[in-house]
Amino acid sequence: MKPTLSFVLQLPPSTAYAKLESVVENLLSGICMMLDSGKVKFSLFMDGPTLEVANKVARPLMFGKLRRAIEDGSLELLGGGFYDPMLPLFPTELQSMQLKKHGKLLWKHFGIEPSGYFNSSMVWEMEMTELLAKHRFEYALVQEASLQDALGRTTPVSGWYTVEDKGSFMRVVPVSQKLSEAIANDDFQWEQIAEPYCRDGKSAVVGLNIPPQPGDIIPFFERLIEFVEMNEISTKTVASLVADQSSEGRVSFLLSSGSKIGLPAAAKTCRELLIRRPEVNLLHKMLLSQFHRAAAFLKGHERDDFFEMLLPAMSPIYYRDMQDSEGMRTPMVRWWGSRFLLQAANRLTDLVSFDGIRLDIADFMLEGNKCIWAENHSYSFLLNYLDGGILNILNAKAAENSILGSWRDDGNPSAGFVDFMIPNVELKAEKLDQILSDREGVLSARYEYQIKRHDAGTDIALLSDQHPVLGTQTCDLHVEKTFGLSSTGSEFSVEYKLTNNSPEAVKGFFGTLLDTGLLACGYTAKDILVDGVPLMFNFRDPLIFPDASKFEISDMVTSSKIQLEFEKKTSLLISPIFGASALAAPEALQGIRVFPFQKVSLAGQAESTLRLTVKISKR
Repeated sequence: MKPTLSFVLQLPPSTAYAKLESVVENLLSGICMMLDSGKVKFSLFMDGPTLEVANKVARPLMFGKLRRAIEDGSLELLGGGFYDPMLPLFPTELQSMQLKKHGKLLWKHFGIEPSGYFNSSMVWEMEMTELLAKHRFEYALVQEASLQDALGRTTPVSGWYTVEDKGSFMRVVPVSQKLSEAIANDDFQWEQIAEPYCRDGKSAVVGLNIPPQPGDIIPFFERLIEFVEMNEISTKTVASLVADQSSEGRVSFLLSSGSKIGLPAAAKTCRELLIRRPEVNLLHKMLLSQFHRAAAFLKGHERDDFFEMLLPAMSPIYYRDMQDSEGMRTPMVRWWGSRFLLQAANRLTDLVSFDGIRLDIADFMLEGNKCIWAENHSYSFLLNYLDGGILNILNAKAAENSILGSWRDDGNPSAGFVDFMIPNVELKAEKLDQILSDREGVLSARYEYQIKRHDAGTDIALLSDQHPVLGTQTCDLHVEKTFGLSSTGSEFSVEYKLTNNSPEAVKGFFGTLLDTGLLACGYTAKDILVDGVPLMFNFRDPLIFPDASKFEISDMVTSSKIQLEFEKKTSLLISPIFGASALAAPEALQGIRVFPFQKVSLAGQAESTLRLTVKISKR
């Protein structure tokens, strides 16, 4: 007896596509081919942007054809989040907005309330039971592996099970992972693999990704139709599977970290992405910060409209540890995510009538430690005074870009104004670059802070005793590090005062590091200037430039510009930041590292100063 299969088809998140109209035109043509064949009944998930474009490009009567297919049971449209987010990462109010917005589109264009919930990342946590039940879903598709874990089994799992949480109930339907892979890869043993899933007349759910390139979509549907016809396979939608079969049992607890998000198989929850990847975590915390601030200050339509602006930044591509425009290892994806959030941040500034300088001292990262959030009309930054007085975030508000948007393969966050004291020895550019990458000689002791307001702006003064090791000498340096913020300008200053507290002389190089994400999306030979002259930089090898007064990077793609002006002539290390594709050739440029530094020779109780001005603007 031939197996019965329930195909679930889906495109990867639509925000990854530059040419969505062409993708959707081919998608609709492929769907019509399937329906015209009369051989395949299937379930389909299209996220919100795909549905909107489908309505725009669909030929006359095409949507009517889809409605009739839904009515006769040949086609099932699945529900989910508008931007297909990993729901457990976000506040409940935003979760509901995602589901409502997607559901409204399905009702508007097809007159249906979806019975099935689908998420391309396949994440699941028990709290979703209540949420989905509230939004009238009857079942949810989940990873087969998560149900195997819950049942204590390693054998194939099919059919449907039930879960309940806080008085709410949901059916969960496993997507057969091994069978899905076999059919996607044209494995001639697919029928033997399907047999245990389809025993006793059960239908197995097969999840297939529709190719993202327009030219590959029609051949995908042609091969699927041919596969069903040649093998005389019986098909039904997942909704029909749930209606036709009885429950396989109950599950007391179900948890899935998801798939295709860059986590190892041993991961238990998608929240591990926030721990493993600081770039993902920073974007996530920026979104939460804006959500909570808007919830506190906005009401009614203004509040709802602002929350709507946050929804695109919930797309899974901004939380996946993946490459090729499917995750945050791609510089362009990091820029997209920052742009959505900074557009929202600028709107929030207008709505709350903010002007001047805003300081907020709070546990921004939700780690139990406070940081200082500072912003004016041109820039915003997050100052971590407990970890060396570094900037974890530096945003150009007019350019809608995160300046510190590079990627480090070692799992550490990119940062700005990371201070170093390095031994006074002759160093080539490659060696100095390696020292900075390895964080040797970093001044990471915690600071105490003081806020000093004055007519021209606000100063954030940081005070600390740092103990760098220079060779065999352990130094005792008192460091005063002051960020001077302007109320009206697009610049801020960073001033250092170093005092040698020990009787023994201290000799070395003192400097401060910025790991920028600039030029990662594209560059020219004129994008980096030193003292107004284009720098002869090959974007492959680090170099040291002596005696600079002014340094500038202009990023044409992200429209971002940063200038550093030095009170005294300063040496500069400029180097490319590579990573996120260690197995690929060539490596991907992730940004530009800038390290202004000076030679320091301090006798006992002597002092030295370094001052620079940072200008953030739109290119």
